[in-house]
Parts: sequence; C-alpha cells; structure tokens
Amino acid sequence: MARSSKDAGPSLWTEAPEMREGPVARVAMVAAVEGQYSYAVPPELTESVAVGKRVLVPFGRNRRPQPAFCVSVAREAWTSTLKLVADVIDDAPLLSGPLMELGQWMARYYCCPLGRALSAMVPEAIRRQSGFVTVRRLMLADSSTAAAEAAEEGRARSEPSEAEETCRPIDNAAGLGRRGDLDAALPQASGHSRTRPEPKEPPASRPKRFSARQQAVLDALVAAPQGLDLDDLLVRTGVSKAVVGGLLKAGRISQQTRRVPLPAPDFDRPGPEPAFDLNSDQQAAISRISALTAEGTFRAVLLFGVSGSGKTEVYIRAIRSVVAAGKQAILLVPEIALTTQLVDRLAARFERVAVIHSGLTGAKRSLTWAAIAAGEKRVIIGTRSAVFAPCPNLGLVVVDEEQEASFKNQQSPRFNTRDVAIKRAQMSSCPIILGSATPSLETWHNCERLSHFEKIILPSRVAGLPMPRVQFVDMQIEQRQRKGLHLLSQETESELAETLGAGQQAVLLLNRRGYASYLVCSRCRTPIVCPHCHVNLVFHQSTGKAACHHCSAKMVMPTRCGDPSCGGTLIRFGMGTQRVEEEVKTKFPQARVARADSDTMTKISAYERVIRDFSDGRLDILVGTQMVAKGLDFPRVRFVGVINADTSLMQPDFRAAERTFQLVTQVAGRAGRAESGGRVVVQSLAGLSPVIQFAANHDYASFASHELAIRKSRGFPPFSRLARVMVSHPAQSEASKHAHELAEQIRETLTRHGLPADVLGPQTAPLSRLRGQYRFDFLIRTANAARLLQILERLRGEKILPLSDKHILIDVDPVSLL
Repeated sequence: MARSSKDAGPSLWTEAPEMREGPVARVAMVAAVEGQYSYAVPPELTESVAVGKRVLVPFGRNRRPQPAFCVSVAREAWTSTLKLVADVIDDAPLLSGPLMELGQWMARYYCCPLGRALSAMVPEAIRRQSGFVTVRRLMLADSSTAAAEAAEEGRARSEPSEAEETCRPIDNAAGLGRRGDLDAALPQASGHSRTRPEPKEPPASRPKRFSARQQAVLDALVAAPQGLDLDDLLVRTGVSKAVVGGLLKAGRISQQTRRVPLPAPDFDRPGPEPAFDLNSDQQAAISRISALTAEGTFRAVLLFGVSGSGKTEVYIRAIRSVVAAGKQAILLVPEIALTTQLVDRLAARFERVAVIHSGLTGAKRSLTWAAIAAGEKRVIIGTRSAVFAPCPNLGLVVVDEEQEASFKNQQSPRFNTRDVAIKRAQMSSCPIILGSATPSLETWHNCERLSHFEKIILPSRVAGLPMPRVQFVDMQIEQRQRKGLHLLSQETESELAETLGAGQQAVLLLNRRGYASYLVCSRCRTPIVCPHCHVNLVFHQSTGKAACHHCSAKMVMPTRCGDPSCGGTLIRFGMGTQRVEEEVKTKFPQARVARADSDTMTKISAYERVIRDFSDGRLDILVGTQMVAKGLDFPRVRFVGVINADTSLMQPDFRAAERTFQLVTQVAGRAGRAESGGRVVVQSLAGLSPVIQFAANHDYASFASHELAIRKSRGFPPFSRLARVMVSHPAQSEASKHAHELAEQIRETLTRHGLPADVLGPQTAPLSRLRGQYRFDFLIRTANAARLLQILERLRGEKILPLSDKHILIDVDPVSLL
C-alpha cells in the first residue's frame, strides 16, 4: 500500500513523527495515476468518509487538493506525517460495494488505473451533481433571544434598517432555486447541508429596530421553530429576498442548505397489452429463462434466433417475471439508435422504465441514475454506460445484439460491455441473456466448452413467415453489360420499382459515409490524404468539402494534385451513402428518400425522427450505414439492397469475414417481416465469396464451422486471447524504435518467467498515422484470459507497461485490429 506522505527524513529542526491511531482511507485518484494512497481521516469527517464516495486529498508536490474515490476505510495506526483527507465531495456513495468490486475487476483486467475505471462507471452528470436544486431553510439565529427582543421592542415598524437599505432589491419567489438573483441576495451555499455561521459583527453593533418587512419575517420564524424553506417564507410574508438577505447579514436569522433532486424523467407510456401468440420455441425459451430467474443463480444464456424470430418478446416476458418478483432488469443495446423502438415497446408494457444513454441531458441522466439507485425504476434500457446502472436488486441482464463491436469502449478503460455485463451478472447471482441472430464466435464457442453457458435456439420466424429470398449480383459483370456508371444494379432498380409500386418500403445499405470514398489524381494516381492521419479524405457533396472520418479535419475540395511536379486534375473515386442517395432520387424522383448515417444523425432526436417517419410510412426508401442494419422492426419493408457487400471483407483484420457475415445477414433480416414476404439483393465487386454465400442462405451454423476452423489453424480467438499494444509518437522513427524495443523487452520477460505467450510484431498499424501521431502495434497472444491477466500484471509490476505512459495504449480483447 502506497503512503501519500513522502516528506524528507527527520532533521535537527523537526519534531519526530508521532504514532497515532484512527481511521485511514485508501483512495484511488481520479487522475490517471496507478496505485492506491492512504490518508488519515480527521475527526470532523469521520462520519462523512465512506467507500464509494469521492473525497478531496492533497496530492503531488504542490499538495493541491485532487478528487479521489474512497476504496476502503479502516482503523489503524499511522504516523503524524500522513496527510489528511481535506473534504468529502459527495453526500452519498456514487458506487455501491458490488459496483466498487466490479470496478476493481475492470481496472485489473483492462489495464487501467482504478480511479479512471471507477470514474468511467459514473456518468459525468452525476459527478457534476446535475439535476438537483439547492433548498435553503431559514430559522432564527437564537430563537429565544430573537423572540424576546421582537416582543420587547413592540415590533417597531419605522424606517428600514441599514442592512435592508444596503441590499439590492430582487424579485420575489420567481426564479427560486436558480443561481443569479437569489445568490446575489443570499450567502452562497455549498453542496452539503450546513448551517450559516454566526454574524461577523458583535451583538452591540446590531440594529435594535426592525422594519415592518423584517418584523414579518421574524414573526413567521417565531411561529415556526423548526424553520421554513425560503420559498415558503417568501410566500407567507410577501417580502423580497433582499429583506431575508439583510437579516442574514445582520445575524438575526441563519440558514441551512440541502440539495433536493428534481423529479426523474418519466418514460412510461402504458397502453393495452398486445395479444401475441407465442410459438412453441418461444414458449420453451421463456420457460427455461423464467426458471433461471426464479432460482436466482448465474448462468449465461445465448438466445440464438434468426431475424424476426421474436427474441424481443422473449426478453419482455423474461423481464416481466423478474419485475413481478420485485427485482430490476437491465436491457443493453449497442447503439443509441436501437433504443428508440425498444423504449416504445417496453414503455408500453411496463411501468417505471428508465433510459440511459449519452443523448440525454446531464440533468436527466443524473436524476434517472438516482431513481434507479433508490429502486424506483425497475426496467433499465441503455447503451454501454447502462451496464453500471446502480440497481440495488438486480434480477436479470439482457444484452441485445451481443456480437456488436460498438459494445467495446474506445477510451480507457477499453472494456467490452458484453463481458462486463457477464461479470456483473455473475457477481449479482442472476442470469444473463445474450441475444443475436449472428452471435460472436467467442459466445458460440463458449456454449460448446463452458459449463455456465447454454444455448437456446429460435429456428424460425414468428407466425411461420419465410426468410427473405436473397439474390447475388456480381457488379463486375453488371458493369460490362451496362453503359455508364451505376451504383444500383438492374435487379436492385427493378425491385425498388416493384416495391414502390406496391406501396411498400425499401432499405439500402452501404457501409460507407460521404459522396466519394477517395479523391485521386488522374495523372499520378496519388490519393489525397489527411495531413494528420495519412488516411484518404472523403468528399461530401452537401458541404463541398473533403473530410477525415478519423480526426474530423475538413478542407476545401482541392482541384489539383498536391505534388508540385504533377499538378494533375483530381477525380472522385468510389461511393458513399450520399452518392447512393443522389442516384436513388434521380432514378425514383417520386420516392420519399432519407439517409441515416453519422453525418446526418448528429443528434439522437434526428435519428428518432427518421426512424419514426419510416416506421409510420412517411418515407419510402431509407439509405444508410450499419445503423439501419440491425435490431429494427419494419413490417412494411419488402426489399433490402446491399450495395457493396465486400467493403468490410477486404479489411486487414482477422474478424473481417465474421463482420461481413453479420452485416449482410442482419440487414437482410429487415425484409419480409409481414405476410407479403421479402426480397434481398446483395451486390459485390469481388465475386461470390463463401462468407456471402453463407449469409445469403441464412446459414450461421455452417459459417461458424467454416470460420472457426480457420481461426483454430491460425491461433486466433476464440482459441486464444489477445492484448494489442499500440505505440505512438509524433516522430515516426521514435515510434518505431520504442515499439521494437518494448516488444523485445516483453519477449525477454516472458522467457525469463516461463510465461507461455507469443509476441506478434511489431509492425506499422493499419491506420499508420492518427491525429499527428505515427503508430506501430504488436500483439501479445496466449491461451486464455487467466494467463493473459497474469502476463499483463507481471509486465505492469515490472514497469514494462506503465499505465501512465501516454505513448502506450493497451487494448485487451480487441474487437478490431484496424
């Protein structure tokens, strides 16, 4: 245990340190600092310091107060040189004991400082204490003396007192609880409940007479010995805040402050219970999951069902059994976009529903968090941060689309929400449902080899609906047979015309934003790249600018090659969602078309509006990226077109095939969810690969068998565990040198301690430069998670992988190597 006091040794002019005994708090700094530090708790804070609260402690050479999480408090012997806790920030613990334990596991497994892991678990709005108002309670400074003086002076009602004259008039009760007018009249209040100190001037200098308005305030407080809230006092007396401020300044009355939460947002929209006829597979799934929730034991259940098989209804029935037992349930989705329809469905079926995602205002997130902690909310829906919802009585966790890469946090701590959810369910002794039509190969493999995993299959669509028919189009053949440049194949155009003629809807998927993917010199064929990231700039027709999708840099569209020796004209090459949207509008001018990608959906409200318009039939064709590919239910969609299915298949990543299969299968599943059936056209430039053939046949089992055999032969997950180490530096030579030296040092350490693992690399990262930093990476590969944790702890313990080095990034269980 690291001690916070690091003073110089004793000298002739300093007293020897004394041994004392009392409470000592171990804290984890919120800043990116490794280790835990000990601080003595002063007597006045003994009742306030508690595990899970944030405290202020002197830290560093300048001993400036810094925030830290209290990890433990114990009575022990300590020396007088040990520094003291300066203050307590929170009135109540932000994290309960079980969540503190989860945070400690995250810090160890994902290689990040404990304070940073704990901070990531608490929304920023909670840390800022948003969503609360400060309520001031007024009372007589000394009830008996003030009352006696008031009666003795005959309640004088002559000239205003000096204190009243010096106070600026302020409006009456309007605006209570806001800063500004109120704080100008009344002393500032802290975030804690405290009493104002006694008056600064001696009693002899206090005014002996009161104005009529001041006397009204005193009379009201004499009649209410326990005091009155400020707004109540102003309403009863009809005086201004300036009058109250004058009495406070004169020391005749005192105030206490407390923070009161605003009402939590209400997402409930109760409606009639829909009449769903469950098929036998759904009934069997619900029966098994209900038995697990009743037992109150941990178990991971893969709910594997084809698109449209009714997985969401299974979730709802399972949650209902948990809520009926008085417990809480968390339902996690990978993206904000998917919360819209889920909230609509669950809010109509349940009461006390809460939603947590980054699209909410800070105050709403803070109030929702407090309501969950108080047990007032029973069903919690949200994205990554919802896995940390402070449920005191958790009975079930559901992870929808468990395979999605967006469940992986891209900032430290780089946790995978699905895996954290599994760990939390284990700690809470409750089951977890992992739902998907295209589960990750890790989850599929775990069901085969781990005793606490099991698989429940929904093999067919509800109501006996058939899977959509999928047709493959080779665009190389198509381009040879047609004149001009066409992004849409003849088959796609024909299906769109037939769909629109029938009054139905279509979805077009292209997993690339923008208008043109590349800007290339027509003479030297050199692409125009971002000066900070060395990746191709993408042209956006709507703004007329070229943009980098990694660092958000934008520049005016150049017309000539940047090489002075060339000067060739630039041409636009490739395609993006903007260009597809433009071609659709040109060929189908009567259609109502919308585009859904991260360029147009900058706010959650914009996405919700488009999804509701499409769901209600106010749009005919939806063009989008992967955000339209999964988790959405549109019964009117008859046709789905995948514009370039092999975009992701060509990426230099061992998960490229898995990602391509998932994307094509998921978007195909949006079609034919009604009796009218559906059609899917998959366009490809690289021919019919086995992966796309499996997706076209809706054959996950065959794809999994095929891909697992390849992974096993190459030693990649799920047959191993990986940690990716990224080294970056503004100078390319320094980045390369550091990466090679670090990789070699790790190899030597592994050999010296007999730790079986491979170090693959280093090499230039696929994204070789990002935000002005050159990047090199390598992989540490070993057999399982326990061994990987052992290796990383050894490397951290020997300071080979220091977490404080800003040039080194550690990503445990990476979902992408790009």
